[in-house]
Amino acid sequence: MSELLARLKAGRAALGQVTLDGVAFGVRLLSEQDYLEAQIATEVAMKDAGLDLSVSTAEAFESEKASQLLARALVDPDSNKLVAGSAKGLREAISRDQKAVLIEAYLAHEKVYSPSERTLTEAELSVLLDEVKKNPGMTFLNGSSTDTLKRLITALAFPPTS
Repeated sequence: MSELLARLKAGRAALGQVTLDGVAFGVRLLSEQDYLEAQIATEVAMKDAGLDLSVSTAEAFESEKASQLLARALVDPDSNKLVAGSAKGLREAISRDQKAVLIEAYLAHEKVYSPSERTLTEAELSVLLDEVKKNPGMTFLNGSSTDTLKRLITALAFPPTS
């Protein structure tokens, strides 16, 4: 099994770690359900604040969404339990710079353990495609992102010419 496939298989169980100002946090991969819940919570928060999505509120929307996602991704590395009770609790506990560090740590962890359309190189796609052709019943693909699966299907239907 290639390194890429091993990373995909480890996927949801893989726990990253980031240390922020001497405090260690675990970073877990988010599921599609986590993303949906974060999106809904973001929209509710915007509505509760009396804000409609517009050019002038787009930054606030994205910031809130990032807080919602981080609140679902950060865990105690020993117990694997969420460290923030809510996005608001997380926002109240960290600065903008700290938030940026946590976001980068999550994205780096996601890139390693959940390669997606955004991060999968052509060479990695080729390796993955070869493995899928050899063993089409690979269950670890069940946790792959929709974009990755679309890219695989497209590559299978219309093989690259190289």
